[in-house]
Amino acid sequence: MNHKILQRMIWKDARTVRALAIATPAMIVGFFLLLGLFTGFTHVGTERMGLAYAIWMLLPMLIACGAPAVLIGGEEESGSLAWLQTLPAGWKTIAASKLLVTSVCLLLAWIVATGCFLMYWSALSDYWINRIRQSSGLPEPFWIHCAGAVALSIAVMLSSFTTAYWFRSPITALVLLFPLLMAAIWAVVYASIIILPAAQFRGPPQRVIEQNTGTFALLIAVALLLLAGLSLLAAWRRLTWPESRGAGRVLADSPTGAFRPPPDVTSSKLAGAMVFGRPRPLFALLWLQVRPIRWQLVLLTMMAIAGALFTALPNNEFLVVGYSISILPLFMIAALTFYSDSVRKRCVFLYDRGISPTRVWLTRVGPTLCATAIVLAIMVLAGTYREASGVDREVAWSWDNRLVITAMVVIAGFALTQLVSQWSPRPTLAFFAGPVFVQLAAFVLAGLLMFYTRASAVLLLSSAILLLASWHLTSKWMAGEKGKVYVAPMVGFIAAALFLPYVVLLAARYVTTPAPRVAWRQQMYSIELPHVDPTADKVAILDPAYVRRLETLALKPAVSQEGRQDRIAKELAATESIGQHVSFKEVMQVLNVHSDSRMQLHQDFARFNLAAYLDPHVYPAAERFDAWRTLQFDAVRVLLKWSRETREQAVRGGVNFNVLMGVAEVADLVAGRVIKAYVDQDGMTPELKELIQLVPQQDLVQQSRRNSLIRSWRQYQSKSLGEQFAGEYSHKPTQWWLAVERARADRYVDELCKYMLDQWESGENFRYDGLAEIQRLEHEAYLVSGQAVSNYFQDPELSERIMIAVDADWSMDQVRRQVAD
Repeated sequence: MNHKILQRMIWKDARTVRALAIATPAMIVGFFLLLGLFTGFTHVGTERMGLAYAIWMLLPMLIACGAPAVLIGGEEESGSLAWLQTLPAGWKTIAASKLLVTSVCLLLAWIVATGCFLMYWSALSDYWINRIRQSSGLPEPFWIHCAGAVALSIAVMLSSFTTAYWFRSPITALVLLFPLLMAAIWAVVYASIIILPAAQFRGPPQRVIEQNTGTFALLIAVALLLLAGLSLLAAWRRLTWPESRGAGRVLADSPTGAFRPPPDVTSSKLAGAMVFGRPRPLFALLWLQVRPIRWQLVLLTMMAIAGALFTALPNNEFLVVGYSISILPLFMIAALTFYSDSVRKRCVFLYDRGISPTRVWLTRVGPTLCATAIVLAIMVLAGTYREASGVDREVAWSWDNRLVITAMVVIAGFALTQLVSQWSPRPTLAFFAGPVFVQLAAFVLAGLLMFYTRASAVLLLSSAILLLASWHLTSKWMAGEKGKVYVAPMVGFIAAALFLPYVVLLAARYVTTPAPRVAWRQQMYSIELPHVDPTADKVAILDPAYVRRLETLALKPAVSQEGRQDRIAKELAATESIGQHVSFKEVMQVLNVHSDSRMQLHQDFARFNLAAYLDPHVYPAAERFDAWRTLQFDAVRVLLKWSRETREQAVRGGVNFNVLMGVAEVADLVAGRVIKAYVDQDGMTPELKELIQLVPQQDLVQQSRRNSLIRSWRQYQSKSLGEQFAGEYSHKPTQWWLAVERARADRYVDELCKYMLDQWESGENFRYDGLAEIQRLEHEAYLVSGQAVSNYFQDPELSERIMIAVDADWSMDQVRRQVAD
C-alpha cells in the first residue's frame, strides 16, 4: 500500500465528506443549545434528559450511516468511482481511505456529543438531577449505554459500507442497511441466549448485561469483525469486478458535465415508445421522473404501508412500532422528489431545453406526494379499524386527534424534506439532511404544538409555504444555481414556515380574547360589603365538617356508634365551633345506612358513590323505628345548623367561597334529600315542618354566594391568595411568549364571575346548558383543581361544585313548595 497515494486518497475523501463532517458536530451543539432554550420555553420536566440522551446517541449515527453513502454513493452518482479504477491505487487503498476518514469523523462527532452532554448535565441543579434519577429519565448504569451506543455506531458504519459497496443505487443501499443491522443485532442476542444459561436472563436487560459484561463484549467484538469482513468482501467485489465484468458499461458513463441521454437506446425501444404517437410533454416528464426511482419508490411505499398496517393491531406497542417503521420510509420518499434530476445535474439538461419550471415541479412533486397520500390513507383506515374495535378506549388522545396530528406532521415533514432534497449540494446528502431539518423544525414548533395540542392543522400553512418555496426556486435549481441566489430565499421561506404558525395562532387567540369590562370592574370594586369585626365572636369551622368531594367519604374510616347520640346533642348545642363533636362522615352514616364496602374507591365510579349517598334510607313511622327517626332528624338539624352558620359568616366575610361550597352547599343538598324523602313517605307532619323552618332562607343563600364570590374575585385581582378564584387555582402559562394567554385567563375570570353573579342575582337556578357554559369559562381561565383528594379521586372542578349547589337549590325548592301547598 503506497502511503503517498493513501494520503491523497484521504485528502480527497475528506473533502468529499467535509460538509457532513462539519454539519453534524455543529448540529449537535445547536440541538443542545435549542434544548436549553426549549426547556425554558415549554417548562419541560424530567423528560429533558431523555431528549439530551437521544441527541447524544442519534446524531453521531448520521456520520455512521451517511458518510459511507456519501463517499461511495456520491462518487457513483458523479461517476468518479469508475474513474478511481484508472488510478494506480488498489482496492485496499481506496477502501482503507474511506474507512479511516469515516472513523475519524465518527470519533469527532462522539467527542463533541459527549462534551455537550456532560456540560448539559453539569448545568442542571441538584433538584433536577435527583428528579431525573428518581424518574429513570437517564439510563443507568450509564457506562453500559455509552459502550452500547459506540458499538452500535461502529456496526452501523460497517453495515453502511457493506450495502454501499454491494449495491450501485445509494437509495437501495440505505434501505437495506437496516435489515442487515437488525440481523447483526439479532445474531448477538441469539448467540447470548445459546451461550448463557436461562437463569442469567432474569431481571432487567441492564442487569443481565452488567452481570455478563465479558460475554457480551466478546459477542459484540465477533459481530463487528464479521461485519468488517463482510464490508471488505463487498469492497473487493465492487472495486475489482468492474475491471473484468461489465467495465465497459461503467466506463462509458460520462463522469463529468451535465446530464446527457444515454447513447445506447436501441431503435426497437424507441419504436415501441412511438407506437401510440408522440408522448405529451407532461407524460414524458413523469416517465423521466419515475423510471430511475421506480423500484426504490415502490419498495419504500410498501415498507411504509407495512408500518401503517402495524398500527391497526390491538396492542399499543404495535402502534409505536408501526409509526416507527413508517416514518423513515416516508422521509426517504420525500427525499426522492428531486433526487433523480440532481444526479449528474440532469436538471440542467431540462433547463437548457426551455422546459417550464412549473411543469417540472409538478411532475417531480406529484409521484412522491401521491405515495405519501396512499400511506396516510392506509393509516386513517387502520385508525378507523382500531376505533371500531375499541382498542383506544384507555388512550389519552382520541383516535381522530392522533390521526390528525400524524397527518399534519407527515405532510409538513414531506414539504420540508422535498425542499431540502432540491437544495442538497449532493443528491445522497438529502436523505440525511431531510430528517435533521425536520427535527430542527420540530424543536422550533414544539413549544407551540405542545401547548396548543389541537392546533396541529396550522402545519398545513407551513406545508403550503414550503411547497411554494420549492416551486418558486425550481427555476434556480434547474439552472444549477446553489449559491446565495438560492440559499437566501430558501432560508427566508423556512423561517416563514416555522414562525408564521406562532403569529397566526397567537393572533387568533388575541382576536378572540373578550374585551375588558371596565365599567363592570369598577362596579365590582364599588360594591359595599360587610366587614369582618375582629372583636366579634366567630364560629370556628373545623375540618370534619368540610367536604371537598362527597364521593370520597368512603375513603375515611367509619365512626363507632357508641356515644353517637350524645355527640350529636353536643354538636347541636355548640356555639363556638362547627364539626367539633360530629364529622360529616358520621352524619352520613346516620342518614345513609349503606355499608362503605359497597362504595367504589376509584374516580371512574364517583357518580355511583354520589348516587348512593344521596339516596337516604328513611324509616317508616312505626314505634320501633322512633329512635332511628329521631337520630336522623337530629342529624338533619346538624346539617342545617352548619349551613346556616356558614352562610351567615360568608355574608359578613368570615368564610370564603371555598368553605361555603364545601360545608353549606353540601349540607343543604343532603338535608334537602332527606327531608324530601320523608315528606314523600309521611306527608307534611309537624316534626317535618319544624325541620323545614330551620332551612336557610333563600335570601340568605343568595347573599352568601354573592358576597363570597365578590370577595374571591377581589382577592384574585389583588393576588393576596395567589392565582386563586372561587377555590380553584389558575394555572396560567408563565412562558414569556404566552402573554396573550395570561391576559385571556384574567378576562375569562371576569366573564365567569359575571356569569355566575347574573345567574344568582336573577333568582333563577342554573340550567344544564348554564353548567356547560361555566365549564367552558373555567377552562378558558385555566382554573384547574389544586390537589388530588387521594390517589384515586381528583379534585372536583368548579362546575362540579356548582352542580352540587344546583341540586341543593332544587331539593330545597321542592321542600318549600310542599310547605306552601
